Amino acid sequence: MSLAKRNNGCYECCKRRLKCDKTEPECLKCQKKGISCSGQGLRCRFSSHMATTATPMTLTFTTTTSTPSSTEPSPNQPGKSFRWVEPGKRFRKDRMRNGQGRNSPTTLHYTDSASSDDVASPSSDDSFDSSSGAVVPYARRITIHPSLNAVSSSQTRKMFSHFSDIIASHMVVLDSNSNGYRDVILPLACHDDNLAQAVSVVSAFHLGQKDPRLQHVAETGHQAIVQKLRRDSLQLSPEQLFNPYILATILVLLVGETITGADNYTYLLEMLNCLTSYPDWITMLPPSLKEFFLQQIKMFQLFGVPLANESKGLQVLTGPEAYLDFMAYPELPPDSEHAPNIQVIRSAIFDACSIYRRRAESSLSDEESIHLVEQLRQKVLNLDASTKGVHALVWTYFVAAAESMLPEHREFFSTRLAGLYSVTSFGSIPVAVKALTTIWGMQGTRRWTEIVSSETPILIM
Repeated sequence: MSLAKRNNGCYECCKRRLKCDKTEPECLKCQKKGISCSGQGLRCRFSSHMATTATPMTLTFTTTTSTPSSTEPSPNQPGKSFRWVEPGKRFRKDRMRNGQGRNSPTTLHYTDSASSDDVASPSSDDSFDSSSGAVVPYARRITIHPSLNAVSSSQTRKMFSHFSDIIASHMVVLDSNSNGYRDVILPLACHDDNLAQAVSVVSAFHLGQKDPRLQHVAETGHQAIVQKLRRDSLQLSPEQLFNPYILATILVLLVGETITGADNYTYLLEMLNCLTSYPDWITMLPPSLKEFFLQQIKMFQLFGVPLANESKGLQVLTGPEAYLDFMAYPELPPDSEHAPNIQVIRSAIFDACSIYRRRAESSLSDEESIHLVEQLRQKVLNLDASTKGVHALVWTYFVAAAESMLPEHREFFSTRLAGLYSVTSFGSIPVAVKALTTIWGMQGTRRWTEIVSSETPILIM
């Protein structure tokens, strides 16, 4: 019988020779006894080439270069590259046929279906062994040595999985295997407690919209993370402060601000600007890691700074093309069905930047304003909420709605924002829609670009 078809319950119940009720994420019998349940799924034995102590692991910033011999682990072999994958997906090991071995580069995949002390029978066809494991080709990965206690809690695994499955897909324009929120953030979170807590807190905020119990837990955890960041900024030396873990934590917390609609994002943007004011340490990161961080930093600056400070927003939006790297998909074929939509989305963002800039400069007449908003409406008319990548237009729709003078324009863009909320469930969207009432009420007396930074601070994107 395949291990994949056999489920005898959690390890804790098996060890106590009890019949597990197989409740997810933790069985009821373990909860009753106050035991930490490792959950359902396979338990995997670590190979001899992997670390066996619970000492803190280090992050090796080197890009993966695969060779045919990489399929043969040895005691001196460096740790293999890890990538967060869909929960429950398992890969069968390749079998040797006709005396020929595998010739593809190998990358070990780490899943959240088992805790660190899981053990599987080595006699099974689906088990891992030291000579051939669950391997698939995957290029340009960062070498991260596995931590034996990484993601050991079933609750943490649940939060990580939600971040990977739902939140990560909404933080990029087109979701793919190269999503840095899975491939960079989550592996880093397995090696840094503060970052791991930030990931869990953000997931709890998102889930907490339907489960109020998680909301309070998330708020408490968020406060602890921010306090630690503040202490670190005062106590640590620049060499200790400027590291990818803290940068990733700030990015994740900014994601949380878009989910909650809170007004704490200005402080986080200041911390982000502080870290990036000394770019030398970022340039020393491997290319894929550096590319992801720079793209996300520019994205938050493009959408966040104009809503936090009008004068700084003008500086950013003077050259918005320098901040749109997150929309670059060079691997997308020209004949792809997504390519035309990406061009429309990009053009719409440029139009919104122009509207913001001219309004902040008080250089828009009423006729010009109505014309520009109508032009933008016509441009996005064929993009509905189900269109891939259209969630990247949240900021654009908000700018257009804030600038709108005609009732039909206000109705159109408010409805578009509501449609995107049904897709992402990011709480900043309904907060922004509510703020539009305040903006429209002051239209003609104050610039809305000034109002959003002083009266209704919100990170909407």
